Amino acid sequence: MQTDEGPIRCPQCGQQVPRETQYVTWCDKCEWNVDPTGPTEQVPAWRQQLDHRLAATLYAELERGAIQRPGWDAARIAAYALSAGLLLLPLAGLLGGIAMLVFYRPLWLSALLSVIPLGLALTLRPRANCLPPDTRLVYRQQAPLLFALLDKIAAAVGTKPVSAVALDAAPNLYYTRVGWRFMPVVGIGLPLWAALRPQERVAVLAHELGHGKNGDTRHGWVVGSAMTILDELEETFSEQPLDEYRQELIYATEANTGPSVITRLVNATVGGAVRAVKWLLTRIDLRSGQRAEYLADRRAAEIAGSEETARALEKLVLSETSYRALERAVRFGSDVEPLQAVTRAIGQVPAREIDRRLRVSRLRDTRIDATHPPTNLRAKLIRTKPAASALVVLGTDESRAIDRELAGPAEAVLTELRSELR
Repeated sequence: MQTDEGPIRCPQCGQQVPRETQYVTWCDKCEWNVDPTGPTEQVPAWRQQLDHRLAATLYAELERGAIQRPGWDAARIAAYALSAGLLLLPLAGLLGGIAMLVFYRPLWLSALLSVIPLGLALTLRPRANCLPPDTRLVYRQQAPLLFALLDKIAAAVGTKPVSAVALDAAPNLYYTRVGWRFMPVVGIGLPLWAALRPQERVAVLAHELGHGKNGDTRHGWVVGSAMTILDELEETFSEQPLDEYRQELIYATEANTGPSVITRLVNATVGGAVRAVKWLLTRIDLRSGQRAEYLADRRAAEIAGSEETARALEKLVLSETSYRALERAVRFGSDVEPLQAVTRAIGQVPAREIDRRLRVSRLRDTRIDATHPPTNLRAKLIRTKPAASALVVLGTDESRAIDRELAGPAEAVLTELRSELR
């Protein structure tokens, strides 16, 4: 007889499994109840098999050492070619508007007609990458120890030193280049940063700076600019609130349905083509992006150590837990500081729960349209060919000193989060 305490029998395979009170009860043999909520979208069986096959193929390439450094693979070349064609649209609009003003007469009519191509060029123009307005920037003079660490990692990676660090409350770390000068910026999300041990922090920073060395940010800007054009076109040739209002007016007054039919026809044809191109570019680029993540992981392992990098990756599956702990501490208060509450909450998560979430990552993220490869495969690849030693080491005292440097900007971020939660 089973009671409310102690282990239970798995209803699927009969193995004895521990009963969890705060976490999900699941079976590590047959994976019964490993993902009780299930994926957010239903994927056909043939698609799942294809995704798993493609993910396994990419993993096998890197495991064999077939790809030692980033290069111009078929996916990247195709993404650039498609993006370049899209980036010609605003240029064509600009040149067309200028040509109309110069060669077409009368001038008043050419000025009116040129508004269309010039407006197209203005709407679809490439944008410089910008940070969110609520991001808190930290500069070199404010955190010399943190930037000294970043300089060591950048030198080991072989990329430019970081110009600024962006702090926010999102459970994420990232690397980007900002503005038309493409200044390198590292983004540090406080919940995830607080959850990491010192050498794990080195690993995630080395991973992000590895993207700068590999040219992934420049690639991201080109494809991102093309995506901006597609987003504008998709919004233009999709049903808008005004279209819905006009349709309701037609039904109410029994008026002529001609304009509505034309609008729907244009949205179905032009909008459908735009959505198809966007789908294709997304799939091509994400395939290249997954390869870039593996390569950045490999470089991080060489700099921070293989086991520390693998553990840092595995902690990524606790990113939502870290944010929820921070949110609770900020909203309801705690006997310790909010970031210390995050550290305590992550430290209390049992290894069995981390294992379950890694298996969920394998089930959900083994897709060609996932931005990152499955976390369990990333950690497995690092442990398959471990690095001999770490090139950059961060001690506990140094890590605490860096936290003290970030205390002021971090408090500003937490104050902003507190006001948002209210």
